[in-house]
Amino acid sequence: MASSGGVNRNVCVTGAGGFIASWLVKLLLSKGYVVHGTVRDPGSQKYEHLVKLEKASENLTLFKADILNYESVYSAIVGCSAVFHVACPVPSTVVHNPEVEVIEPAVKGTTNVLEACLKANVERVVFVSSIAAVLINPNLPKDKVIDESFWSDKDYCKKTKNWYCFAKTEAEEQAFNFAKRTGLRMASICPSLVLGPILQSTTNASSLFLIKLLKGDDSLENRQRWIVDVRDLVNALILAYESHEEGRYICTSHTFTTQDLADKLKSIYPNYKYPINYTEVAEYKMLSSEYTMLSSEKLQNLGWKFRPIEETLVDSIESYKKAGLLESE
Repeated sequence: MASSGGVNRNVCVTGAGGFIASWLVKLLLSKGYVVHGTVRDPGSQKYEHLVKLEKASENLTLFKADILNYESVYSAIVGCSAVFHVACPVPSTVVHNPEVEVIEPAVKGTTNVLEACLKANVERVVFVSSIAAVLINPNLPKDKVIDESFWSDKDYCKKTKNWYCFAKTEAEEQAFNFAKRTGLRMASICPSLVLGPILQSTTNASSLFLIKLLKGDDSLENRQRWIVDVRDLVNALILAYESHEEGRYICTSHTFTTQDLADKLKSIYPNYKYPINYTEVAEYKMLSSEYTMLSSEKLQNLGWKFRPIEETLVDSIESYKKAGLLESE
């Protein structure tokens, strides 16, 4: 298997305890990498799932680090040939203080990680961005496939209070500017809504979306949803690294409206509540299924493949059941 220079197989994963990062750590360990994972409190029960992973006892070290603290980030990164920057807050509720809750961790946190990578002579960075940095733009063409050349409009994101979208766009733009300025080699992966089984003990924003469908919120917004399985996403992250790729890659597999996704779930799991009403969302009209086609062709050209949506849904629901997340309140 390829690795940078064929020698240093030490890699760092930021925010290692999260939904995506936990699967990334698992896959990296299974492929023989030595992993440095940054977490807020290495001794916390919250990270038990990581230390129980196969090969974790010999090849995983958890570092106490906060991405807003440069020195703590550097101590985790030094000695690594690659960094997978996954850590980023994804709000699942209303954001009351966007600067503190979302923007600073995403933007300043990314700057700290990249500066630490530069100082530590890291060979390659794989940055997890989002289609939130691609699609939120009132001027998206209605007759074109949306690819990596498109960016969200930051002013529009602020105007519509899409703080997560603003933060991801700003962070990714700044990351590419930093890489261009310094020569740091970087690829960014822009996933859509990430579903799939959970390894961690806590729920995350994308899993909550699916749980809400099963628990039958009275009314949900009938937005278009682009979906990718977390296991396919982490395959994409490692593929970008091992292929020595640079630049931007959209990572998505399936497209559904919220209502169509609920209907698909209902055909597999008929006994959950499911929402009664679906409301259309005016400001997202430019993202209606009639118009927006999102392409992962660039990633697929590297050999990336994805699994059927049914597998993603079943594995997700079974993991929620096992974690007790679907029990009636």
